[in-house]
Amino acid sequence: MKAGAMDTADYRHVSVLRPGERIMARRLKSAPRSVGISVGRNENLLAMLFELRHGDLLTCSELSQRTGLAAPTIHRLLANLVSDGMVTEDPAMRFTGGPGRPSSSYRFNRSVVSVAGVDVGAETTRVAIAGADGTIISSRSLPTTQVVNDLPTQLGLVIEALMSSLSDQAGPLVGVGVGVAGSLDPVTGVISRAFIHQQLVGLPIKELLQERLACNVVVEKDDHLSILAEVSDRGTVPGASSLVVVNYGRGIGLGLIADGFVIKGVHGQAGRIVRWPSNVVPGATIRDVLALDAMLATYRSEGGLQAAVDGKSLCELARRGDLVAEDIIRRAGQSLAEVFLRLATIFDSEHMVLGGGFAGSFDLFDQSIRESLRVLAFPPTVLPTVIGSDAVVVGGLLVADQFIESWLATQVVS
Repeated sequence: MKAGAMDTADYRHVSVLRPGERIMARRLKSAPRSVGISVGRNENLLAMLFELRHGDLLTCSELSQRTGLAAPTIHRLLANLVSDGMVTEDPAMRFTGGPGRPSSSYRFNRSVVSVAGVDVGAETTRVAIAGADGTIISSRSLPTTQVVNDLPTQLGLVIEALMSSLSDQAGPLVGVGVGVAGSLDPVTGVISRAFIHQQLVGLPIKELLQERLACNVVVEKDDHLSILAEVSDRGTVPGASSLVVVNYGRGIGLGLIADGFVIKGVHGQAGRIVRWPSNVVPGATIRDVLALDAMLATYRSEGGLQAAVDGKSLCELARRGDLVAEDIIRRAGQSLAEVFLRLATIFDSEHMVLGGGFAGSFDLFDQSIRESLRVLAFPPTVLPTVIGSDAVVVGGLLVADQFIESWLATQVVS
């Protein structure tokens, strides 16, 4: 199969985990309601903190417009927040807009607390630290084989090392969001099935990591975090209330948002589609046709002579005209198109995204997917992810954001 009309460079993403990049959860939640009366002081403070934390530099006038609070109330509450170190006044941004005293701009102090996002992938483990306004402060990637044999301890060491290196740039760690390539109990966080690293089965990662780091930890199936990232401010479809994400890398999984809610299933296992039968290869499952290890084995067994060691190299061989690789990618494209059509038919989603490592070769699958969806009266838009391999880490930071909100609530009432 020859490459499509669009260059593969069109699908390469720029990492959002670079220091200074910002991951915001504003599109995933509603602002706290201000009440504007004395008995609602705490609510008013939280409403202001929400706007400051999810904004940048804001003036009193802008805060008044966004919260609905009167200017005198804004001035009084800002004085408290500045005194407590939660907010800083930016002296460089003081200006005069005409007669009267200068107007000031205010910024949320991102260094009050921090959160971490973790992706324990089949091959690579990624960790990122973000400030309280979602700004990435530091990140690190390392082979999963280096951490998997004692995962809670090794993750703890990586996070502690990153925090230690940041000195006064990062406040205390209040929460961690972890995505795992496997199945787990949604309440206890115990891993019940691992797709690659079987030594993780039975591991109470949530409990052990909480004990190690002395902070809140949430552990989710990786597909359920990546879809959060895709509807965030940095995602492929920001603010979408209806979305299907097909994560296709070494394996294949599904993330789903319907009416603004992530669908996880009663047991937290929603998205397991690898055992679906394939109509492309009779008697085979989706895993038999689309799993990377199976594709590489097929390349060798069907006489492939080149060095196909991963999905990227296999796709590149197909682009260069390797007949065996072309045929394997053609069948994979047909099976992937079948998956998209089934999901579009079942969920009637407005948007669909191809995530995972194979998203970088979207041009090889695009035509097959779109042709399969033409039978629908209202075919969804189909896009490759713009955040690629960072999606699960971003999702981890987003779910950890709840712990920042909880911490802020305790500060407001203290």
